[in-house]
Amino acid sequence: MKVTISCSGKFHAFALAEQLERHHQLDGLFTSYASTKNPLLKKIAGRLDKEQIPVDKIHTNTLLAFPIKLWQSKVFIWNNLFDQWVASKLKNKGESSIFIGWSGMSLHSIQKAHQLGNITILERGSSHIVQQNRVLKEEYKKYGIDFEVHPAVIEKELKEYEATDYISVPSNFVERSFIAEGIKSDKIIVNPYGVSGFFKNNEARTTNADQKFRILYVGSLSIRKGLIYLFEALKQLGISEDEFEVWFIGKQDAEIGTIAQQNKRDNWRFFGHVNHYELPGLLVQCDIAVHPSVEEGLSMVIPQLMSCGIPVIATTNTGGENMITDGLNGYIIPIRSPEAIKEKIEYLFNHPKDLNNMKDQAVAAIAKGFTWNDYGDRYTVLLEKYFANQ
Repeated sequence: MKVTISCSGKFHAFALAEQLERHHQLDGLFTSYASTKNPLLKKIAGRLDKEQIPVDKIHTNTLLAFPIKLWQSKVFIWNNLFDQWVASKLKNKGESSIFIGWSGMSLHSIQKAHQLGNITILERGSSHIVQQNRVLKEEYKKYGIDFEVHPAVIEKELKEYEATDYISVPSNFVERSFIAEGIKSDKIIVNPYGVSGFFKNNEARTTNADQKFRILYVGSLSIRKGLIYLFEALKQLGISEDEFEVWFIGKQDAEIGTIAQQNKRDNWRFFGHVNHYELPGLLVQCDIAVHPSVEEGLSMVIPQLMSCGIPVIATTNTGGENMITDGLNGYIIPIRSPEAIKEKIEYLFNHPKDLNNMKDQAVAAIAKGFTWNDYGDRYTVLLEKYFANQ
């Protein structure tokens, strides 16, 4: 059994490819850019891919790398071209027997893979496209912003859901969204993402010299991520601003810039984008994290935070319930609830013993099943199962 992976970006495709290579199952990875494959472009892009994937198994379409990155408003066009390119490259070599492609960029490839007699799996990292569009459209409307997933994207994804043999999703939240839209449960694979080993709790760096309680947010600063509810919760905290800080790590979207400035307090610190490999050094200096997203599949920062010993207060719509046991190593709260965020922050601030126990439990939870090796092991077992049933 050999597996072909197709994804125009990085997402977790490189991690999956590395894991399948570890299990001697990877036939090839199709992408638009890989730093190990394109040393000249790496000087411009600045992205470093450390995953251990044989260079001869990586197939790139560098002509699409720049438009995919620079013209996101037209990404459905570039992804369709990428999809057609991958479909044209798929060959019946008598080796590849499973095709795994990312949603929105795999319809033609799935159809071609079926012609070659392959099993197909669609990777979908967010909730069902119809539910995603509905929830985000509703959310952005509150702030006078017209939001809508492009109809061409919705149309293509719905066709992919129908055409593929299986749909792989990272959380029960996403699974529920698909079932609610009529997809049968036996077509859905739930496999939560993992975390890299360099995200770890370093005790020597976790003590704050000034002893201030630090609240952390990591991710893009946007309406979708529910930042406005966090802002409201922070303003309502019954804690003196001299006793805590709030760190925001991530690129700030233009849509939320004015709102962030209007709400900003003196004890808030905005770091902007931080290189992925430099994150742990900042994470371990914080006490708790809040992830108030309105919609996403499974935020990959959640296992990163927990692995660094940081309990996460996450909404039901982050996918965090697959890793967070409410009240043990973090909290699961409703979306759009500043009150719930405020309550949990104040409790952990006022109960340091419980907080320290949560930190230990967060580390333990990730170590027991949510590394990338754990993710790869689960995927391999599933692939062997489906291949055996053919």
